[in-house]
Amino acid sequence: MPKILIVEDEVELAGLVAGELRRDSYDTLVAHTAGEGLELWKQEQPDLVILDWVLPDMEGIEVCRKIRQKSVVPILMLTARGSEMERIWGLDVGADDYMIKPFSTGELRARVRAMLRRMVLMEQEKGKHEQTCIDYGFIRLNVETREVFLEDSLLELTPKEYELLHLFLAHPGRVFSRKFLLEQIWDLTYDGFDRTVDTHVSRLRRKLAPYSKHILTVWGMGYKFVLKTANNDSSQE
Repeated sequence: MPKILIVEDEVELAGLVAGELRRDSYDTLVAHTAGEGLELWKQEQPDLVILDWVLPDMEGIEVCRKIRQKSVVPILMLTARGSEMERIWGLDVGADDYMIKPFSTGELRARVRAMLRRMVLMEQEKGKHEQTCIDYGFIRLNVETREVFLEDSLLELTPKEYELLHLFLAHPGRVFSRKFLLEQIWDLTYDGFDRTVDTHVSRLRRKLAPYSKHILTVWGMGYKFVLKTANNDSSQE
């Protein structure tokens, strides 16, 4: 049974979320402060974390950063802050998805199911995949351990960054549209304005420096990974 940690200081909302998730047979853990949440995360190693942005003892964004430094567990952030800049900030520090308060509990349950389903499918795919390592010399991805090395340095990637990079490396030269990537990796519908894919590609490029130009922007189409680069502007954000 998947175990979900809810870190939310509003007692009534935390109880509501926990009750809704138990309807889907999830085991739930509840913390009302950042300190309690981090301690439960260390002790219980949950399969998913639902994290409020505003907590009494520490910003949720800082809790997200601390967890992401040591774990690839999926993190869904809850926030009353609706600005694009703040949502991008949350994604930048390692959140995998976010929901703006007030939200539908039905949509919350659907997003949790989708996030956990992707993790299960990824684990199953690891066992089926004959190619356990993708190696292009300067970058090496191990499918079994989900580790990526840039030259000899281990990259710290979030689950979504890993999925995105894995897709690129497995299909060099193939152009992936934002619509395809958003549906394939995030299980979301692209409305033409969503910046989720662009934000994650930008983060990947920063982490791949000085090889960031191997991820090219194909204007009007999407992104692709190439083995050889040219000195032009096509790889810029």
